[in-house]
Amino acid sequence: MCGIIGIVSRSRQVASDMYYGLYGLQHRGKESAGMVTSECGEKCCFQGEMGEIPIVFSKKILERLSGNVGIAQNRYSTTSESSFENIQPIQGYWGGEEFWIAHNGNLINTEDLREYCLNKGRQPSADSDTAAIASLISLTSAFSFEQAVKKTIQKLRGAFSLVILYKDRIIVVRDSLGIRPLCLGKRKDGYIVASETCALHHMGATLIREIDPGEISVINRAGIKKYYHPSVTARKFCIFELIYFSRPDSIVLGRRVGDVQENMGRLLAQEHPAEADIVIPIPDSGNYGGWGFIEVSKIPNGQKAILRTHLISRTFIEAVQELRDQGVDLKFVILKEKVMGKRVVLIDDSVVRGTTQKRLVKWLRAAGAKEIHARIFSPPYMYPCYYGIDTYRVKDELIAKRNKGDIEKIRQELGLDSLEYLSLDLAIKAIIETPCVRKPCISLKPDNFCAACFNSRYPVKPSKIN
Repeated sequence: MCGIIGIVSRSRQVASDMYYGLYGLQHRGKESAGMVTSECGEKCCFQGEMGEIPIVFSKKILERLSGNVGIAQNRYSTTSESSFENIQPIQGYWGGEEFWIAHNGNLINTEDLREYCLNKGRQPSADSDTAAIASLISLTSAFSFEQAVKKTIQKLRGAFSLVILYKDRIIVVRDSLGIRPLCLGKRKDGYIVASETCALHHMGATLIREIDPGEISVINRAGIKKYYHPSVTARKFCIFELIYFSRPDSIVLGRRVGDVQENMGRLLAQEHPAEADIVIPIPDSGNYGGWGFIEVSKIPNGQKAILRTHLISRTFIEAVQELRDQGVDLKFVILKEKVMGKRVVLIDDSVVRGTTQKRLVKWLRAAGAKEIHARIFSPPYMYPCYYGIDTYRVKDELIAKRNKGDIEKIRQELGLDSLEYLSLDLAIKAIIETPCVRKPCISLKPDNFCAACFNSRYPVKPSKIN
């Protein structure tokens, strides 16, 4: 899970715009960030560093990154290490001309691709799947760069949304199942592509549409042209994007993410009601689902009982457990007088490793809560993801899998008085039935989602499954 951006402008420098766009996508990755710009296809300027946006890009650096075309990325590592060598965008050469590539998603055949490149005498510049893609493009014979990209993606298996800077243009690519998001926006001076619409907002652009599954399009100063646009025969959008990853104000599949989560909370209250004195949506991930739960349950809103400090961002995307534990300690403060002697219902979007819930339950007990219940507006996260989330790398870290899906055992491990999850059928129903706020509204069916983390039905079968 990363955040990617591409901009082509007819009249302005784009580095500052990409800075604001990356800020809007910081929730998708914070290990490193990078951007590359080009002035009318001339020599490219690159800046990348470990850390979050304010650390990587100063005003002086942004002024150095001149150009009216550019791509950028926030990184959350999956297949490879969090290291300087793996900062994106990554450089490659095709026909003696440089190109740069940034990627959101994860390939499941990276090792095979690396071996292919090595056998052809090409050593990928880093150990990431993105570096393997760049090497493949470099090795591909074709009559045009766009054709080389098209031939390359036929070898890729997994999830990939790509932005590629080549000369004076950007090539935009999305895998045939559309697993990870990618959208197209427009403003007076040109076009922007980004992982989420929230980034478009920060760059002053309006949403045109989503990039379709399987689409390859080329953007230059003249506009956008579909280079390859097959009919959408299958769609497997990641359901966890709507539950956790995407920002609540983003529009995905025509629907506002926050509206989807509210709908999930309403259905959760119907499916698993609770007797309690207050409902506490865990900020910020549980806010919208919590409000939906409160609306239906009529239980008073106890959101004032917990303070979200904003001293630290998402703990889910911390690389190691120790950092996740410390992050939770800095993230929340319980106001004792709000919970003492009360029956509390915690609402959250998911329980993946259980880090946040365990600590909150401990603190609520210490604060004098009489009972602590939890209602989760997604099913148990049972199976590892191989398409852009690093839940496949550490054995037995998923609390639901470790307890073999036994909700009673999960409840005991978390120290709760009761625990219930929204069923997968209702989670999907909540998405499909949420009204669209933007046209075109994409018509959805229950099988249009990748829900492998809940049901182990992988749309692109991994060779090895933990």
